[in-house]
Amino acid sequence: MLNLMKSEQYRFVRTRNYYLSGLLYILLMVGAAVTLYAFQQSEPNFPYGNERFFYRNVLSMMSVVFVLLFIFPLIVMGDNKNVLKNTVAYGYSRQTIYTAKLLITMAGFFLFALVLVGVSLLLGTTLMVRNVDHALTEYMRMLVNMLPLMIAGITTYYCLAAIMKKNAQLLIAYLLIYFLPHYILGYLQGRFTWAAWLHSHGPAYYLLNAYEDMGYAAWEPWAVGAVYTLVFYTLGLYLFKKEEF
Repeated sequence: MLNLMKSEQYRFVRTRNYYLSGLLYILLMVGAAVTLYAFQQSEPNFPYGNERFFYRNVLSMMSVVFVLLFIFPLIVMGDNKNVLKNTVAYGYSRQTIYTAKLLITMAGFFLFALVLVGVSLLLGTTLMVRNVDHALTEYMRMLVNMLPLMIAGITTYYCLAAIMKKNAQLLIAYLLIYFLPHYILGYLQGRFTWAAWLHSHGPAYYLLNAYEDMGYAAWEPWAVGAVYTLVFYTLGLYLFKKEEF
């Protein structure tokens, strides 16, 4: 497995889309921070040029980041099934291939996320006014809570990318899995207590409310993320074993 992971890592780090995506996120954060800083300098009473507001703006984009996670599985899976076909031909078992590629995908995401978090901290601490002492602690705690959901999202995309050929199908299926139940349960929550409970314990709920004060136990997103990760890893591995290349 280690040899396979090394080859996949080499291919991953040489993919241009990986770096272009990171550059785009960085430019967006820099643009937001510079805009807030400019207003803060020109208007002394400007209420939004502070760390907490900037960090909460970053957190408000977690649902968008969650949807755009498909970049990572697509890099590892390749644009077509020929990559997988060649890997199988080298004698690796399908479980080894599936798991190794998923681990490399996760590693690529972790590196990507660490760089972006570092940039956001640099911008927040250097350009923004510190109006609340615990703004940084609050921001880091919410980022940690988002981690298991991002892992679940990558695992789900990876599961779908292993069996689906078209990116549009992949994205639609992903949105249906994570966001359609959220809005259906949101419609039903006023009528049924079970719907209200499920609505407030779904991945989309935590993502869409990441910028709010945490009104739930810290372990909840970890439990939800673990369930989704386990389900879609198991399902993806099963379907991958059945797939013909």
